[in-house]
Amino acid sequence: MVPRKFLLVPALCAALLSGCASIPSDWGRSQVADLARSHGRPMPAGDDAAAFTRQALQRPLTAETAVQLALLHNPGLRRDTAGLGFAAAQVYDAGRLANPVLSAARISPGDPAAANPQLTLGIAINFVNLLFLPANSRFAGAQFESAKLSLAHRTLELAGEVEAAYYQAIGAEQRAQMREAVARAADASARLGQRYFDAGNINRRELALEQASSSQAGLDALSARLQAVEARSRLQRLMGLPAAQDGWTLEARLAEPLHHEDELDTLLQLAAGSRLDVASARSNAESLSARYGLERRTRWIDGIQLGVEREKDFDGSINVGPTLELELPLFNWGGGRVAAARASLAQAEADLDAAVLDSGNEVKLAHARLLSARSRAARYRDELIPQREAVVARMQEEVNYMLVGVFELLVARQQEYEAYAGYLEAVQDYWVARAVLTQAVGRRLPSSDQPAAATLDPAELTRPRDEPAGHSGHAMPGMDHSQHGAPEHSGHGMHHAAPASAGQEPPHVH
Repeated sequence: MVPRKFLLVPALCAALLSGCASIPSDWGRSQVADLARSHGRPMPAGDDAAAFTRQALQRPLTAETAVQLALLHNPGLRRDTAGLGFAAAQVYDAGRLANPVLSAARISPGDPAAANPQLTLGIAINFVNLLFLPANSRFAGAQFESAKLSLAHRTLELAGEVEAAYYQAIGAEQRAQMREAVARAADASARLGQRYFDAGNINRRELALEQASSSQAGLDALSARLQAVEARSRLQRLMGLPAAQDGWTLEARLAEPLHHEDELDTLLQLAAGSRLDVASARSNAESLSARYGLERRTRWIDGIQLGVEREKDFDGSINVGPTLELELPLFNWGGGRVAAARASLAQAEADLDAAVLDSGNEVKLAHARLLSARSRAARYRDELIPQREAVVARMQEEVNYMLVGVFELLVARQQEYEAYAGYLEAVQDYWVARAVLTQAVGRRLPSSDQPAAATLDPAELTRPRDEPAGHSGHAMPGMDHSQHGAPEHSGHGMHHAAPASAGQEPPHVH
């Protein structure tokens, strides 16, 4: 007769094997943070997020601070981080045996004279689960690694989105400030024009031109301010801050484009080894390939249970012995499981190919946009703005000598302001493109360590030309043309011709 303790063998096996698996520490979030840090995006410690947020919002926001706030508070990233727990749970489940199945039966004798009923007790474990335990653990572990890589990629992606939104917010604010300064100057000029019209110094057409110019400047200022509010709101949302915490300020100005850019071939090579979405897709494809191979080899094996059974017969005798339950593959030969595994592998391989394809194309497109914005900013700075300023300066002189009319001067002045606005927009596009390029490469760009000078101050753009500008030659502030290889502009710099401000006599009044 088999010893009674033999009944405990399946349970002991299950207990020992179950101890080999546990839920991964902190769901792997520390490893995700390490991945982000190695790609140039250190994540803030979440121990005291409230204190960090209070301190960060007390100072003008930098791009880095905005990214840190988003990594702490953005609801989408928090949701993705929580989703990592599902993959961690799969690792736990895959490393443990299925619970043993306990069975019991009590059969009453048909003969009333029989004294005892028949009692049967049994316990069994799923042998297939035990057989495939190592393979299942490896598959779940590979899926967990893929999930961590995917979350790290999402972290870098969010950081790039926040950077782009940050530069858009500063650029929009600069343009709004410039438009508002222009509107104030135009309004002052229109009010003075009304006074001179009342005195008979200008005619009704000239007054109407001044008033129309003031109205157009006011409309442009309203539109620019709305764009600034929208850009600020988008940044607020990405940082995960509630509406009550909207008192933060931005750095005053964007920086000028950097002197040197990374070569496209260098960036493509860097992206090939840095894109975490590609690494995640590759890890997923490799794990599903191994899964598909296992399903093909074990398609005939499905339900197998091993156990032991103890039976007490009617006559009181006790019988103990092993049991085996085997599912016969008569109707289902496992073809569905193999087909599903093959389809999953095909999808994973297609996702990997798409990730690799997107990686190269995104880098090339972002690099092209970066160079385009850089070239546009340089053309505005070195060519169009000096030319527009020269036109206004010469036309101002001709108006004073009554050689041209006020209408021509107003048109030239408006074109000058449009050149300023175009330059600010090109600089904004440059930094947004740089943030997108960083996101496409998958890590911090090698050229990011260069120093950068601030661009022009919008308040300087509307400073009257006869007012001290604080720099020689009336060149546009913040712009060192010698550093960018700009041509010399003889006879004029980047002047600050603008509508007359309150208290000054408009130059066209005779």
